[in-house]
Amino acid sequence: MLPLEKPWYKKLLVLALLIGVVGGVSALLFMGIIGAGSDFFYSGTGTDWWTGNWWWIPLTALGGLTVAVMRKIWKIPEKVTDPITLAHQAWVDPGNVLSLVAISAVSLIAGASLGPFFALTMMGGGIGSWLALRLGIRDDEAKHEYALTGMVSGMGAAFSAPLFAAVLASELGPTPKRNYLAAFIPELFGATVGFAIFFGVTGSTMLGSYALPAYEFSFGYLLVGALLGVLSAFVLLLLILIRKVVSAAFARIPNPLVAGTIGGAIVGLIAFALPLTATSGSSQLATELQISATIGFGFLVAVLIAKMFAVALSESSGFLGGIVFPIIFIGGTAGLLVHSIFPDLPIALCVGAMLAAVPGAFLSAPVSLVLIAAGTVGIGPIAMAPVGLAVVTAHISLSLLRTFVAKEQKLKLQAK
Repeated sequence: MLPLEKPWYKKLLVLALLIGVVGGVSALLFMGIIGAGSDFFYSGTGTDWWTGNWWWIPLTALGGLTVAVMRKIWKIPEKVTDPITLAHQAWVDPGNVLSLVAISAVSLIAGASLGPFFALTMMGGGIGSWLALRLGIRDDEAKHEYALTGMVSGMGAAFSAPLFAAVLASELGPTPKRNYLAAFIPELFGATVGFAIFFGVTGSTMLGSYALPAYEFSFGYLLVGALLGVLSAFVLLLLILIRKVVSAAFARIPNPLVAGTIGGAIVGLIAFALPLTATSGSSQLATELQISATIGFGFLVAVLIAKMFAVALSESSGFLGGIVFPIIFIGGTAGLLVHSIFPDLPIALCVGAMLAAVPGAFLSAPVSLVLIAAGTVGIGPIAMAPVGLAVVTAHISLSLLRTFVAKEQKLKLQAK
């Protein structure tokens, strides 16, 4: 049953259309600005070793310095809430939105190895949260639904996938399952309006962006999917370790201006050496898949590890952005690496499963990630079963690894 007896819900059903318009226009402007900037600086290069532009190094160094200055002027704390946590909290402080979105735009244009997910969540969530405050809504559930509807409107627009955005918010948000339908309807309204605006202007969509040859389902592929899920957990664990090492190293640099400049320069150096690691990785993964037949095992390993360091350096040097697209790139590259070792395995299975399972190892959103794999890679309904199994197996594997590490640390403390 829909809670139509509640005034705030009836208002939300109507205001969802307005939220969708504002979210769609905001996403259109933001994606247009960062897209134009990224294309201007980072398009038209080769894909092999040292085929980037050397001036990317001073460009990203300047970007890191600029971001550090902006953070200092606006008094942005060292730790900024990431978009996944914002979705879990279902709330965005409207007062910080403009400054954080501006810093994120500069970060992405300058070449940070991060994506737009952070800014889209901030803009959309800020719109919904601001409306809730203006209407004087005090009920926490109501405030959450306004904020989530705003978040979904921006994501549904920029990703051109309203259903994916609404399902993602439903999986990540704090809405009780008994109220799932009531929350889903205004979220889908907002996402659909945002999508209509964005797609109507740009005509672009993420669907089919990584289209690969279809494969026929086999029961043996279920075991393959499970094994790819386990491997995905270890890939993500490697990224976590690299992030911790890089973060610890940059913690020794007391001056954020110096840290931003050094970190930005190294990110630019990595992109210069391996252009496939540049920016968010969305278009780079499409390029990587197009030339997959000419890429060797060693080169793929180098790209995979370099991208992990680029993401860690971008975060540690103060750039702001999301990690969803970069981790999708890491998962897709890891899948391509598996296919290069076992060429008899379908490339769509390897790439699709790990593209979804690497982020699925830490994101509690299995349905959304399976939808991403199905929509972007072009996996049929029956062939989605191994992908879904990979996502679930990856999440379980990482949880078991974390539990094991926590127990080992506890035993060491007790031994002391």
